[in-house]
Amino acid sequence: PLGLAFFIRCGLVAAVLTATAELWAEPPEPIELWPEGAPGAVGEEDADRPSIRIFRPEQPNGAAIVMCPGGGYQALAMDHEGHQIGQWLNSFGVAGFICDYRHRGKGYGHPAPLDDAQRAIRTVRANAKKWNVSPDRIGVLGFSAGGHLASTAATHFDEGDKTSDDPIQQVSCRPDF
Repeated sequence: PLGLAFFIRCGLVAAVLTATAELWAEPPEPIELWPEGAPGAVGEEDADRPSIRIFRPEQPNGAAIVMCPGGGYQALAMDHEGHQIGQWLNSFGVAGFICDYRHRGKGYGHPAPLDDAQRAIRTVRANAKKWNVSPDRIGVLGFSAGGHLASTAATHFDEGDKTSDDPIQQVSCRPDF
């Protein structure tokens, strides 16, 4: 006969496997920030196509954060400063948007990273209803070089270009927090 201890062990194993599967889950698919080509792009490879990856919470509270991983403007620490942070934000209802921005390691310098971070904020705001986000509750955070980029995006913003043919460029890139 199977005892209570057996079922408790099975439950623990199931819990560990579930938690491990979440950590090893495939990251969300990237969404290009400029489907028609980024400004100043030097090619058409993945490195020339900045994107965001969306982490959507099961119970959204309306807040969203654009995340800028660090990497010394030479690389991006997408796992521990991106995917894991997105999952953590989701645990309390915040939608996470990892910005895969252009940097020196991809052949780009200033202003490309800032352009990409600003475009990510605009993209989230322009798609707020579609992604179940409040357009006035969009923040930005970053780590290391990504922290520098986030603070630059927080101090270098505009209200959008209302005359642009691009609806995303028409909205503000000013983070709310």
